[in-house]
Amino acid sequence: MKHDWYTLDNAAKIFPAVYKRSDTNSYRISVTLKSEVNPDILLLATKDALKRFPHLCVKLKSGLFWYYLEHNYNEPMIEKEDPFLFNSVRLHSKAGFMFSITYFGRRINLEMFHALTDGTGASEFLKTIVYYYLIHSGISIENDGSIQTEEVEILTAESFDDFNENYDSHIQKPEKEEKAFQIKGRLYKDNWTGLVQLIMSVDSLKEVAHKYGTTVTGFMSSIILYSLYLSYFKNVKQKNNLRLFIPVNARKFFDSYSLRNFMLYIRTTGEFRDKNLSFKDVVDYVKHTLTNINRDVLLRQLVSNVDIEKHFYVKILPLFVKNAIMKFAYKMFGQDSTTVSFSNLGLIKLPKGMEEYIERFEFLIGVSKLSPVNIGAVSYNDTFVLSYATKFVDRHIIRRIATLLVEEGINVSVEVNDLEVQ
Repeated sequence: MKHDWYTLDNAAKIFPAVYKRSDTNSYRISVTLKSEVNPDILLLATKDALKRFPHLCVKLKSGLFWYYLEHNYNEPMIEKEDPFLFNSVRLHSKAGFMFSITYFGRRINLEMFHALTDGTGASEFLKTIVYYYLIHSGISIENDGSIQTEEVEILTAESFDDFNENYDSHIQKPEKEEKAFQIKGRLYKDNWTGLVQLIMSVDSLKEVAHKYGTTVTGFMSSIILYSLYLSYFKNVKQKNNLRLFIPVNARKFFDSYSLRNFMLYIRTTGEFRDKNLSFKDVVDYVKHTLTNINRDVLLRQLVSNVDIEKHFYVKILPLFVKNAIMKFAYKMFGQDSTTVSFSNLGLIKLPKGMEEYIERFEFLIGVSKLSPVNIGAVSYNDTFVLSYATKFVDRHIIRRIATLLVEEGINVSVEVNDLEVQ
């Protein structure tokens, strides 16, 4: 496997072209242990984990027509956490790795460039790092199959580009989506990213969500949308509609074992303009969107994504021309159809022998001037962490979110990385 090279999957192709320090297209998955992190042990654990994830042990190379990934023989670096979020992935340094491992106190962070894998693939990698970290710390753990260790067979399908594997040129593409309402606000200086995290009980969330006949993802999506509606739409005329972008793990719809990118998405339906909406109305909007997710809908979207790279004239364009076109398209249309993104990574499952050493997980989605507010969430045991990342100084949206949750009877703890702004 060490001599393998990989093409970038369909979803990954745009990210190297538009990468810049102020918009790294990265995300962060963190785990908080119950004891201080030892960086020397963390390095050993990362090296062991990479043996099981060879498709992540790569560096980015430029070809004539496309970027590609080549095996990286360098040793990964372990560094202290950078207070500037989404700033540690540097494609042409860090020994060439397209991810970073950092630590602070009891926290281990995996910051991942999106060209390598999505949140599902990255969470599997981090789980394996934590497993080996505990093993090297002298803790005996019986792997129940939920950790991808070196002893677990590497399936060929794990490195598949399942966008292209499932492509069917006969499938009709979806209609072009309308522009969505865009949030404006005062930006932080010097590329700072604000973070507000709401911590609550998974069981409490499920109880309230079931009261509305929906899932935790459906309930939290509704809370976010209703907060945006109250902030920007209630009694205010708006030209464009409010739309929430929700990534969908396509693996379960396409029987996929890929550990590369294989996320598709939906955008919420429902009219917010010139409406006097209750929270229940918004829940119904979201339920309608979520219940209409199926393989056929996702396949049409997949075909639309892959069609572009299959086009003959796109294939023969040299890389520098493709880069220029992708940068322009990303700037002009990258966020047009979305107001805010919300990605719930779901429940992290670990062997029983690991649970007593781990406090919680966190999932943060990168932000930029084009995508200034993104929200991630993840659950572990009975702890649900909502991470609100923003380029804006203002906090009124997340305050509304927290207030609505409390009004539903959910106890919420708040943590922030506030920067004093004059």
